[in-house]
Amino acid sequence: MKVIMGSVAKGFTLKQAIKKHLEAQGHEVIDVGCHDTDTFYKFPAVGQRVARALQEGLAPLAINCCGSGTGASVAAGKFKGVCAVSCESVKTARLVRVVNDANCLCLGESIVSPELGCEMADAFLEAEFQDMAGIPEDVLAFWKDARDELMERGDIAAVRELETL
Repeated sequence: MKVIMGSVAKGFTLKQAIKKHLEAQGHEVIDVGCHDTDTFYKFPAVGQRVARALQEGLAPLAINCCGSGTGASVAAGKFKGVCAVSCESVKTARLVRVVNDANCLCLGESIVSPELGCEMADAFLEAEFQDMAGIPEDVLAFWKDARDELMERGDIAAVRELETL
């Protein structure tokens, strides 16, 4: 599977660990930046680059890392067709796909260890929307309607360079 990845300097180490893990499994990673920790990169620019790559269909899923996961989530999730969710556990990384059909997992390097981040990435990539036994049809229909409504909000992400201080 192709996976888009982005980070700011504070999420770079986590991104690199997950990237290495995913590539070892045969996934193709499309890294939209940042590419080092020497510079302070602005999280809205990285989030927009992740969103743009998703909107262009470069890959079906993305992982965006920052210090807490919050900035990465807010920055990418404001664009049309992007459901970006900050997670701190394997269970939530799976459930955001199953229940919400999220396409952008956001993780915080100050909160999530590289090992946990790799487990969360696996759970996120392996999960499928509505793949949960015993859920009533009306609830599944609601999940789909909610997903469709959320994916329609926001703007198309313009091309954006990595911005620094």
